[in-house]
Amino acid sequence: MKLRGIDDDCFHLAVESSPAAMIMADSDGVIRFANAETEHMFGYAKEELIGKSIDLLVPAPLRHNHAALRRGFLANPSKRPMGDGRDLKGTRRDGTEFPLEIGLTPIETGAGLIVLAIVVDITGRREVENVLARRAAELERANERLAQFAYVASHDLQEPLRKIAIFSNVLDEAIACANRADILHANTVIRTSALHARDLVDDLLTFSRTINSEPQLQIFDLRDAIEFALTDLSESITETNARINIDMPSVAIKADRSQFVRLIQNIVSNAIKYRKPGRGASVEITAAPVGDTAHCLAIADDGIGFEEKYAQAIFEPFKRLNTKADYPGSGIGLAICKAIADRHGWRISVRSQPGEGATFFFVLPTSQRGSVESEPRS
Repeated sequence: MKLRGIDDDCFHLAVESSPAAMIMADSDGVIRFANAETEHMFGYAKEELIGKSIDLLVPAPLRHNHAALRRGFLANPSKRPMGDGRDLKGTRRDGTEFPLEIGLTPIETGAGLIVLAIVVDITGRREVENVLARRAAELERANERLAQFAYVASHDLQEPLRKIAIFSNVLDEAIACANRADILHANTVIRTSALHARDLVDDLLTFSRTINSEPQLQIFDLRDAIEFALTDLSESITETNARINIDMPSVAIKADRSQFVRLIQNIVSNAIKYRKPGRGASVEITAAPVGDTAHCLAIADDGIGFEEKYAQAIFEPFKRLNTKADYPGSGIGLAICKAIADRHGWRISVRSQPGEGATFFFVLPTSQRGSVESEPRS
């Protein structure tokens, strides 16, 4: 397309300087003109585009449908956006796809109908929209957790507080009557209830910090961190005759080390707690590669297990599958594990059957950069 005269020169300069790709194609979809931004956006030189079908810039699976859309436009040509309400994509010379918006304008010329397509790369906008969508999802999850906290305040936390209030009156009466047995009993109940309330509040604070604080990422060795996590459980492991076996290569991961340690401790503590009666827990901790960029960490126990239908529910805060009398605790340990995994973008899952134990899986991206930081030994 050759433009002449001063006005034509100014017009040509404006077109070539446009931040949007501008493409002109004839009624057969053959490209007749492309500006400089088209070259930059799609990675083709003008000489590679002129005379070629506009379908060259459309993802291969969509080209057949695109031809039909083009015929529909030509049947009733008008100035309008293309694909309104749909996600449109273009294909660069190297085969990569990217999101875009297209405005179409039909132009009648002496040589026939020409369609001007103005194309805008909206990759940056999509990235911002995705970030906002993730933030909105996080806020929604936070609101759900707040509702769960309210439930705890009205139920789980009320239980020990109610006992404290009731047995305070019992204690007053026992003191007035000098009934030593009732004094000791009331004192024991009050102390036990207060400790339970304190533990519950501590777990709530831990859960809150986990879901609200940004992970402090470090590169460290997976096996070293697991061995360090187990040192704090050594007393419980010894008392219950638990057997812990670690079988994995030296693998570097990038994560919040303290949160990862807590995750390991919560899972192993769970295995020790839910062991079969009369025997120590047996826990196998392994890691296997998943492709070239990740490892799947598996923590398997031989405990009482649970029905597979509860595989998601066990990660909900304060969800219990067994009674407090049989298995004491706040019911928040696995919820903390799920929150840690979510904050890191790890996939977490579990397989279990009643009487056959449970296996927890975490897919962890491995790190190829930076130095590995070893855990201090106690």
